[in-house]
Amino acid sequence: MQSNDLWPKQDGLLRNERHFDGRDFPCYAERPANLAALLERTLARHADREAIVAGERRLSYGELDRLARHAAGNLAARGITPGERVALLLCNCVEFAIFLLASIRLGAVAVPLGARLKAPELADAINDCGAAALVFESEYAGNVPAATLLPSLRLRILIDGTQEGAEPGSAFLAASPPAPAVSADEEETAIILYTSGTTGRPKGAMLTHLGIIHSAMTLELCLGLAAGERAVLTVPASHVTGLVAIFFAMLRCGGCTVMMRAFKARDFLDLAARECATFTVMVPAQYTLCLLQPDLGRFDLRAWRIGAFGGAPMPEATIAALAAALPNLTLVNAYGATETTSPTSIMPPGRNTRYPDSVGQVVPGGTVRVVDEAGRDVPPGEAGEIWIKGAMVVPGYWRRPEANAAEFTDGFWRSGDI
Repeated sequence: MQSNDLWPKQDGLLRNERHFDGRDFPCYAERPANLAALLERTLARHADREAIVAGERRLSYGELDRLARHAAGNLAARGITPGERVALLLCNCVEFAIFLLASIRLGAVAVPLGARLKAPELADAINDCGAAALVFESEYAGNVPAATLLPSLRLRILIDGTQEGAEPGSAFLAASPPAPAVSADEEETAIILYTSGTTGRPKGAMLTHLGIIHSAMTLELCLGLAAGERAVLTVPASHVTGLVAIFFAMLRCGGCTVMMRAFKARDFLDLAARECATFTVMVPAQYTLCLLQPDLGRFDLRAWRIGAFGGAPMPEATIAALAAALPNLTLVNAYGATETTSPTSIMPPGRNTRYPDSVGQVVPGGTVRVVDEAGRDVPPGEAGEIWIKGAMVVPGYWRRPEANAAEFTDGFWRSGDI
């Protein structure tokens, strides 16, 4: 099943290409060469627009890029080179965006780590990717393994407070000689996200420049995102949804990411009203918690126009209640995974009420098969495993040839979902 004609028509939007040693799939014909080029495009158009809001801190795209360039230069001055991994153990905060973009500017590979990971899990991930640097905050310092357990780590950066053996984050935001200019190939890994996937110990999914750009462009196209959008980030930025469906989607269209450190329904409603939020991606339970607030009607949420959701079915009663309480809000169901760099399918806006139990249409350029145990397509209505192919699908897992052989077939990722 391929993407169909329900998406906005654009002549010459897609063209067939070959990538990753023999995978054939449609790609957006006009796209930035890499994530640094994506950032440059946004800077050229929207340098003065707000890019990040986190608590009392507000940065325009120009200010965010200036700090990211400083961080990239300081990382380079301390020996971090293109291709090396920079691990991020951070909450939803300004520094997450700064060091993520610094890694992109430097040509390094960012490795966002879940804040809930404990010391043994952090050691596994940091050692698996061979991270050369770790950027972390004091709240999680107690979970950071001892230096003797992290042989590849040469640099520790603590963004708040002090710790022996760690440099202060403020030193990396000061002016520095510029990092050497790097032009990454779009097939190169830009970000590694650790996912348990279907089985076994977590694997590092290699998100490429091509895949992230494709997903950001897909969200812009399919949801009608435009400059001036304001998206509230209620899920961790270290998760593919927060990272791609919010942060990089906003970067693509020139929108603003409004960060929440932790979701609480009342705090979210207050923040969304204050910041004139237009876009969210949340799980159904979060929407339900918003509905349970007895004074929901007092919050001015007229700007909130797109509420994407996934991860679980949205009860039809919840859909009806949201429609009654928030008539300007269009709900959009979606399905995806870390291995598909977020969206595989999206419900075209306005159709969710008609098809409340559907995850929508396959994204432009994507192909989905539903197969039996022998890898044969099953007839409509029969159960089978979902296989997914397209520019958004990762080329594989970091240094896991056995998993790559088992989970990728003819360019399709075998999701394990039925």
